Amino acid sequence: MGTFVITTLVENCVYNRNLQAEHGLSLYIRTPEFRILFDTGQSGLLLRNAELLHIDLREIDFLVLSHGHSDHTGGLQAFLEVNQKATVICKEGIRNRKFKKSRENGLMDSKELDWTRFRFLAEIEEICPGVILSPHIPISNHDDTHFDSFYTEVDGVRIPDTFEDELVLYLATKHTFSVISACSHRGITHMIEQGKQLFPDKRLHTVAGGFHIHSAGEEKLDVITDYFQNNLPRYIGVCHCTGVDQFPKIVERLPQCMVFYNYVGNQFTIED
Repeated sequence: MGTFVITTLVENCVYNRNLQAEHGLSLYIRTPEFRILFDTGQSGLLLRNAELLHIDLREIDFLVLSHGHSDHTGGLQAFLEVNQKATVICKEGIRNRKFKKSRENGLMDSKELDWTRFRFLAEIEEICPGVILSPHIPISNHDDTHFDSFYTEVDGVRIPDTFEDELVLYLATKHTFSVISACSHRGITHMIEQGKQLFPDKRLHTVAGGFHIHSAGEEKLDVITDYFQNNLPRYIGVCHCTGVDQFPKIVERLPQCMVFYNYVGNQFTIED
């Protein structure tokens, strides 16, 4: 366990003249010994941005896919063509077709993928020192779930999607734990609660990712910010489906916390 450096390769917003943005998310996580990619964005844009940021995607050891939506898996094939060694870690449900209303928005071109490079996660696992993945996100408060208008196809039957394919990534140092999420369809509060169960002797350092409240009403924001008031991290990194419109509201409601927007090219460090 040590220092983690996270660089945003793909996100909805960009403030650098050369980098580009798209509706999607991809994070590069560097540990003292390993290189991890968390999601691949919507297209092959991560390749271009990584090159401009002097990040060699050929050296990635693990690719973690948070869930099966196309804005998180769309760059998968492009990445696999560049990187010949990374193991892809995800839940098996990622292979199911997904829909937003009637529009298909799941893993595309799955027949072209080399599935021998995939490892399907069924139990909590530390994939390398300080990097823990949990496929279990128990739900205690349905007010912090984000399932509306989403569907998945299981055994040929289309059903409401409760995102059983979603996983969460934790970064643990000697004294802290941090939560890295993508869309938090099953709720960022539940991901934090799971982290508190896994790391009872550590304090919450950083919560970064999408909270899926960009088009939600105030009641969804209230649930999350009220929770943070009683479970305050040191930093909150807002991005992607949280919505830029919600960012200033979170800043205003949580003056005790350092809240930042995690745009394309942004880099932040997690250490004790």
